[in-house]
Amino acid sequence: MRKSSTRRLTTLAALGAVVTGMLAGCGGGSQTTATTAAGGGTATAVSEAPAASAAPAAGSEGKQEINVWHYFGTESIQLEFQKFVDEYNAQCDTAVVKVTVLPFADFKKQLSMSAVADSLPDLVFIDNCDCSAYSAMGIFEDITDRVAQFPQFNDYYDQIMATCTYEGKIYALPAESNCLGLYYNVDMAKEAGVEPPTNFEELKEFAKAMTTSDHYGFSFCAHPSEEGTSQFIPFFWSAGGDSMQLDSEAGVRTLTMFTDMIKDGSMPKDVVNWTQGDIPTQFINGQVASMVMGCWRIQWMKNNAPEGFNWDVVPLPSDQVKANVYGGENLAIVKGKNVDEAFKFMSWFLDYEKNSEWNLNTDEFPAMEKVLTDPNYTEAEYWPAFIEQIPYTRARDVTPKWPEISVGYQTALQNALTLKQTPEEACKEGQRIIDEALGK
Repeated sequence: MRKSSTRRLTTLAALGAVVTGMLAGCGGGSQTTATTAAGGGTATAVSEAPAASAAPAAGSEGKQEINVWHYFGTESIQLEFQKFVDEYNAQCDTAVVKVTVLPFADFKKQLSMSAVADSLPDLVFIDNCDCSAYSAMGIFEDITDRVAQFPQFNDYYDQIMATCTYEGKIYALPAESNCLGLYYNVDMAKEAGVEPPTNFEELKEFAKAMTTSDHYGFSFCAHPSEEGTSQFIPFFWSAGGDSMQLDSEAGVRTLTMFTDMIKDGSMPKDVVNWTQGDIPTQFINGQVASMVMGCWRIQWMKNNAPEGFNWDVVPLPSDQVKANVYGGENLAIVKGKNVDEAFKFMSWFLDYEKNSEWNLNTDEFPAMEKVLTDPNYTEAEYWPAFIEQIPYTRARDVTPKWPEISVGYQTALQNALTLKQTPEEACKEGQRIIDEALGK
């Protein structure tokens, strides 16, 4: 039963205030980090997708209009998505899909405010770590019964499907997934006489050996946003950490490893300010010899690295267990909108063949077991390191409170890596924030 308008608006307004405070970046490849536009209660401006999206396709008269919002940050990816939309529109007799692009930094604010104003689109791409928060707000359509008949439904990884689920109901499906790897400069490693690290101790030795007067040995994103959380947490999990218990031996051990690299000069202090968009530039410019980065940077590296730049990717170093983190976007249908036509597009776009084509073009992978044996991935340059890690990759804990919990991680990283606090003190401060989010 649908909530009354008054109750629904009250709920949306309250939860929207929380979501508006979510920080950018749940670890996604189709996004770029941008500065949030100034302003108070006015919704941020949105733009139509490039080229053909500005107007309905020819022959669309009489068709139902389906609006899709996304935040794919580069023009090339925006145009790539538009190609898929144009293909769908050309073969669909009942609907025409139109695309709106929003800045990633403002996407969640725009979504929350549009929910209150009842001006949402029909479909949205949403960071998988944010999906449950919006499901809890009552924004997304319950598609549990519909996806039960979806041909590949049982092929999705449970960990990623968990991000699409809230209170036992399914509100989205995975559109694209990613995980992290260790990119390194092969020539610098040869010159230093070191092999890629496989564990924490080797990583510290690797970083130190790769450091010279001209460059740092290692870098990762410790930015005060979800980007920082998503790059830290697989190391924390690998050390045996529990997401809700940062103040632990695993938390101290992981923070100590990174602060030791700050102290001995093998990692730049600026990692606390660098986004996932900043670090690759430092890497190809020779300022850092290695970096933690997602599969979504493969093509960017090929296109932007200088001629002769010799690089490779290996799995993340591990500690007690192997671990990695799923990033990526889910595709959700807005509740009460044009659900039937929206689901038709969702089904078409998420079919494995079509979806793998999209993911290959954007350097991500479908959240299905088929990818493990798909030669388009297993035999592709740089991809084996990522595919190898999928079986022990997991999603961040599925809870509407995750954005608030994540702030605890971000605070701990900032305080420890700026040497403002010891790793022990930083873990305790981060835990205080986590406990507060959990109502403890």
